[in-house]
Amino acid sequence: MNRKQFLTEVEQRLSPLPAEVRNELLSDLSQHFDYGLVNGKSESEIANELGNPETIAREALDDPHAAWNASPPLRQGSFARNLFTFLGLLFLNLLISIPIMATLWVVWASLAVVSISFIVAPLLAVTDYALNSTFYPAKFFFSITLTGIGLLLLPGVRYLLLLMVKGTVRYWKWNLTTLRGAY
Repeated sequence: MNRKQFLTEVEQRLSPLPAEVRNELLSDLSQHFDYGLVNGKSESEIANELGNPETIAREALDDPHAAWNASPPLRQGSFARNLFTFLGLLFLNLLISIPIMATLWVVWASLAVVSISFIVAPLLAVTDYALNSTFYPAKFFFSITLTGIGLLLLPGVRYLLLLMVKGTVRYWKWNLTTLRGAY
């Protein structure tokens, strides 16, 4: 676990504390990392020496039986507030978010199709040769070039897929959190 992961996990677990107390504890932990790095230790060694973030947070909260994965408390709002929140999200999603997301997903799908079709280009050139019995070296070497381009595009398409899935899931979770009133 590196410094950022460690401090983020401790910060999340310390969310019941007031912000100034939480920031002071995080500053102390950050100083431990600074001191350890100056003395030639790696971030993972320092994190192991500090211990489990859950244990640190429990000691700070003085509650060994705290529930750490509890969802944030819901805010009880008036009917009008809840209605306007719902209508605002509805219009935001229908007019802006869904069209933009759909466009991004279509662009990703077209890039995936292009990448795959480039990769199978030599197979199509061989099929053309088998059906027409005429071999064109330029066509065959061009198809090999397309295969190289397709293979170069494939990791980028995979990375974009992961970003798209992550972004879409986070956006819909944000919608649900906003509708529940825990923002």
